[in-house]
Amino acid sequence: MYRNLLWSVVVMALVMAGCAKEQIYSSVPPLQTVSTSNYEVKLEPLKAEGYDYYNRFSYQFTNKTNGNLTIDWSETFYLRNGKRHGHFGWEGLTFEQLREVKEEPTITIGPGEKDSIEIFPVRLIGWKEEGVRLKATTPEAGFSLTPLPVGENGMSIAVFKDGKLLRKRILVTISLN
Repeated sequence: MYRNLLWSVVVMALVMAGCAKEQIYSSVPPLQTVSTSNYEVKLEPLKAEGYDYYNRFSYQFTNKTNGNLTIDWSETFYLRNGKRHGHFGWEGLTFEQLREVKEEPTITIGPGEKDSIEIFPVRLIGWKEEGVRLKATTPEAGFSLTPLPVGENGMSIAVFKDGKLLRKRILVTISLN
């Protein structure tokens, strides 16, 4: 009798665990585009490989002018729920480079040119203990990208044209269904 009751409890626990609701993340809009007479920026949250959460952005900048535009990454910020929440890192950044970053670069985009890269919020990276201990220099070692939080996520981009700051906000809303 006791054994049957125990098996019933175990089976019920397994059934309940198997029926747990899967967490599904979504982004509204899935791709945000902000366009001015000078430039266009596209920002798309990307899901982690093999997982259902977002952990980075695909970023594309297009210069629509006849002159150079400069993006100042020291003045470009990750926005979380409308507030500045640090700077961005970029694909290919190694553990050692990330530890030594003192100032973000400025990038000049020529007339009609596009710049595309995957970026991630530096404040949201997870440090791997073995990377800190071993001072690994491969892109995979040392840190991992953690999930973007539910709510507004995006960037405040600082673009300079002829010394004048042209700042825009690009935001998406990530939700958990």
